[in-house]
Amino acid sequence: MLLIRPQQTGYSASTPYGDVVLQSGDHQELFDFVEADLAPFQQAFTSFFESRIDKARAACIGEAIQSVLAGELCDRAREVHPLLGNDSYLDSLSTMLIDYLNALLIHRRIELTKEQYFQAAIHLSDPIFHCGIARGRIKAREELLEAQYHIYEKRDMKSLIGGHVHLVRLQKQLRLWLYWILDASAARFSKLTIDERCRLYRQVFNTSGISSDLIFTERFSWSRPQREILSVESYVQRPEEILEWQEGTGERKDYAKAFRELDGDAVELNGELDRYLKGEIDKAKQSDEVALFNEYEVNDFAHLVALEVRLMAGESTSVKRCRHCSCYFLAEKTTIEYCTRIAPGESAPCDVIGPKQSFSRLLEGDGALKAYNSAYKTFYARQRRGTMSEAEFSSWRDEAKRRLQDVREGKIALEEYTTWLKQDVRKWTAN
Repeated sequence: MLLIRPQQTGYSASTPYGDVVLQSGDHQELFDFVEADLAPFQQAFTSFFESRIDKARAACIGEAIQSVLAGELCDRAREVHPLLGNDSYLDSLSTMLIDYLNALLIHRRIELTKEQYFQAAIHLSDPIFHCGIARGRIKAREELLEAQYHIYEKRDMKSLIGGHVHLVRLQKQLRLWLYWILDASAARFSKLTIDERCRLYRQVFNTSGISSDLIFTERFSWSRPQREILSVESYVQRPEEILEWQEGTGERKDYAKAFRELDGDAVELNGELDRYLKGEIDKAKQSDEVALFNEYEVNDFAHLVALEVRLMAGESTSVKRCRHCSCYFLAEKTTIEYCTRIAPGESAPCDVIGPKQSFSRLLEGDGALKAYNSAYKTFYARQRRGTMSEAEFSSWRDEAKRRLQDVREGKIALEEYTTWLKQDVRKWTAN
């Protein structure tokens, strides 16, 4: 389980014990997922499954809990999304694997007792379960196994999510949400507000009349997690920070215990308590952090993705497709058309390369603009060398732009315009 806390931009994901495992300020992880190539993950998924389960008989194969293929599967999952590879945060990998087992059993009509089923499911998911243990797991593993066994027992085909195909479907659903609700580049929705687009989506796709197919459990807290333990290794690599945090927490608990008896101004405070309280009052006045915190409980990856889209819609987040690489990005202004990432095979960011290529394409399709741009470079170079005054250059530029517009309106011919552009500047200014 993870607790998702909305921030001014994006969100933070933490375990119930306060360990922050992801800070996402620009939703880039979500945008990376929607564009991710899932083939490496799917290949690793089937390779791992076939190393643990004999598909012909659904029998267990392999003995060791530690599995190289399990590590590879988790690595490929993290490439898809950083929170997907650690099954102790979200039960997504185990769920997809056991769901794949259910599909195999149901389609091949293989009969297993409950004991045999649990043995196969545990054998299959054990290497994943032990691959990324963290303190976030509080839901008993038996709950997952019981729920999956119930699907197998009832032969409930409708409850199967499709194993590794689940991510393909989720990716497709996410593209749908982004385009219909958040994509500011979508011309057909440009005059609609986010709220109007949400209502439109509901009207078009929720034809059954169900108002919502997802329910988010909201929790409230007075404080945010103070530690950022981004991996299990951090407990070993930074032990001094853990001790420092424990010491500070203990000191605050002592003061809090004393202040529990403070009910009304009539209670006298001793020197140490009074100094501490005044110091904390100053900190509270100077701080600009959020005062009250809401958080949402998520237990699987699909829930996380849906919640993030819901938060973005609630914040009226401006999302656009980059005109150069076609990937989604967070646009701070509606006029921004290019992202700042470096696309594969490029040497500079899209917001540097994109406008240049766009202008080049514009020149190719506009002969008059191409002629103007060529002449502009020539006359600007003269002005830089000092062979043409700034006033002369400014006068030429204004007249050249006026005549460019005349060409576009059909008042003068392109040939006449290009001839005029090539004349000597001193001869032109003399007229």
